[in-house]
Amino acid sequence: MDLMIRRAIRTTLCCTLAFAAGACAGGSPRAGGMTGHAAASGAAARPAEAGQPLTPLVGHHQHLYSPALAARAAGTPEAPVELPADLARVLRAREAGWNDSVALAPLYAPDALVLDSRSGRWIRGRSAAAAFVGTQFGRPYVFTPVSASVDGSEAHVAGHFTRTVEGQPRHFGQFVIALRKGEAGEWRIAAESPSFPQAPAPGPVTADQLVAQMDEAGVRLGVVLSLAYGWGSPLRAAEEDEYAKVRAENDWTAREVARFPDRLVAFCGVNPLKDYALAEIERCSRELGMRGLKLHFGNSGVDVRNPEHVQKVRAVFRAANGLGMPILAHLWTRDPSYGRAHSEIFLEQILPEAPDVTVQVAHMADAGPGYTFDAALEPLAQAVAAGDPRTRNLYFDATTNVTLQMPVAQAELLARRIREIGPERILFGSDGAWGGNPTIRQAWATFRGVLPLSEAEFRTIAQNVAPYLR
Repeated sequence: MDLMIRRAIRTTLCCTLAFAAGACAGGSPRAGGMTGHAAASGAAARPAEAGQPLTPLVGHHQHLYSPALAARAAGTPEAPVELPADLARVLRAREAGWNDSVALAPLYAPDALVLDSRSGRWIRGRSAAAAFVGTQFGRPYVFTPVSASVDGSEAHVAGHFTRTVEGQPRHFGQFVIALRKGEAGEWRIAAESPSFPQAPAPGPVTADQLVAQMDEAGVRLGVVLSLAYGWGSPLRAAEEDEYAKVRAENDWTAREVARFPDRLVAFCGVNPLKDYALAEIERCSRELGMRGLKLHFGNSGVDVRNPEHVQKVRAVFRAANGLGMPILAHLWTRDPSYGRAHSEIFLEQILPEAPDVTVQVAHMADAGPGYTFDAALEPLAQAVAAGDPRTRNLYFDATTNVTLQMPVAQAELLARRIREIGPERILFGSDGAWGGNPTIRQAWATFRGVLPLSEAEFRTIAQNVAPYLR
């Protein structure tokens, strides 16, 4: 029966998550009054009032998204090309008939092919193609061609589907259209292949937007993790003036957070393998007043099986410990064998370098979203359960680990690990609300609806406040 109930909850959430309130949403706390740290720690000592919805006090793992990162994600706009007049007329007519199958039909060749990008199925024939295309869009758009060629009676055009958003052109998909001349010399669409990315490049996410999300979810305090380490990531082409961009990203995050001193706390971001890492950590602490340090092993190319990498990460942990900066560490790496051995190296060689500050393991030692690397969490959970003194300041956030698609067996396994560690060490967070990630309110609704924990365990997690905020 318990299994059936959890599956029913999961199904209901899929249908109603966008409207989930009930036990998942609270009021809108004001920014004024006592400081966020005092308010959060004070509230943590009080049980929620009877009848009040259970909501987390703190989002311990949140991100903003700077204009600089948004511009980089969008890439350098491709220059549109001017089409020959006869080809341009076909595309203008195609735009004008965006929802009119009758108007679209004459634009297609009798044997036209159109790809249904969602199913991978090819729609065949003029009438079927026009009927399909005429029902695929909810509002008008234009074609922005970036490539075109004509070879006798054949031509192709490639580019973007574009709409104007807040006065600016925004691409929301791509197309390739092949054309062929008919008997009378007129161009007809012979084949059309559209594609639509599931998560378009996000725009900036500011502190105002994060606080609005916190208000919607009833969350009082947010820990904002700078994404500055991304400017030093080996996963992208090397940046010119890399360290200047890292500094600028940390500066921007610190400024945004400073606008809400009672609601937000900032963590510095840096690639621990970089020569400038130690200098930037000290600058973040002494000049920017950033509370802690965020490290992302996977994004930074850290290999804990490489002794040189381990020594550099150890030095970063020592520096943060000396500055009294708590550390949030995303331990997952891009090593296909990531698992127990990696966490044991962290526990034995890296963690002891920061004995005096809180160390928060992101995503339950997983990659996120989801929970697939239990082998990495297991040795850490076992060490905590055994009372290993190295883990006395070790906490874990369950950010994005719980999803609506999570198999029941995985949810049960994660719940078992949470109990092994102890719910009092589990921190709530929701990451950044872009690229398909849920909002804070949605993340908490999913966490409560999918995990097989008791109400008392959910209450403990909701009221947890990391030591660095007390």
